Amino acid sequence: MFTGLCGSCRHHGWIQSGRGSRFLRCELSFEDPAFSRYPTLPVLACPGYVSEEQSGSGDTDPGPAEES
Repeated sequence: MFTGLCGSCRHHGWIQSGRGSRFLRCELSFEDPAFSRYPTLPVLACPGYVSEEQSGSGDTDPGPAEES
């Protein structure tokens, strides 16, 4: 799944449902209601974007697996 900017943003998190579905959540939504909790993907522009490399985040979750 192509997530756009979210996949490499320090503010993203993955949520897994009881049925195994995975959803990308924007953690900025807890601090600022201007950000959607579950943004429509792919996100191509975002004022809250900070790359994981810039933040020094150790999160290495690759997100959902690609389906063939």
